Amino acid sequence: MLSLTHSPTTQFSWNGEIYDIDLAFDTVLLYLQLQEDQELNPFQKWRQSCKLFFGKNQRLPSDPDFYAKSFEKISRIITDQPYGLKEPEKDDGGIEATKQFDYVRDAGAIYASFFEQYGIDLNKERGKMHWTVFKALFDGLGPKTYFQRILEIRREDASKIEDPTDRQELLDAQNYYAVDGSKTEKELEQQALNSSSLSNMFDSLLDQAKKGGN
Repeated sequence: MLSLTHSPTTQFSWNGEIYDIDLAFDTVLLYLQLQEDQELNPFQKWRQSCKLFFGKNQRLPSDPDFYAKSFEKISRIITDQPYGLKEPEKDDGGIEATKQFDYVRDAGAIYASFFEQYGIDLNKERGKMHWTVFKALFDGLGPKTYFQRILEIRREDASKIEDPTDRQELLDAQNYYAVDGSKTEKELEQQALNSSSLSNMFDSLLDQAKKGGN
């Protein structure tokens, strides 16, 4: 969560040594994509996650506790929500609602919206803008931005529109802006916004960390 009195976390202290942590927004997004890669096993995901957050040039301890504690800290930073957690919405059958956005598919809309509202070129912020800053700005995108307009189209209930022409226009727009992917439960959006889902990701990584060092 972004603080107005403290700088965003970029380091981790362990046994008197300081280790740099890369928590730029693009690094975190790469991490989220990594967890969706079905071709990698948990150990491979853990190894790649270590490289993302700690880089390739730092000499890291072999102590499994180092990885467990550092990933616990990273998890808290990424999953922290300023206004509490919301339970995932469910349909009448008790199934979690289909995800509303995808950082990959909606990258262009997110980029355009940041530029439109804040005048920020996210391409120039890669490796620099901290995740907590990105997340605060992302959550603050206004209803008139391109990204939020797309979300509104996806959320609108076509069954409540009486005029057949207007209803079909909405369905066509929803089909055009649909989020690709076959999953309907525990989607990337929930993993990105829901602390418990992200914590599950890190729990898997922590299991690997406790089995051995780098």
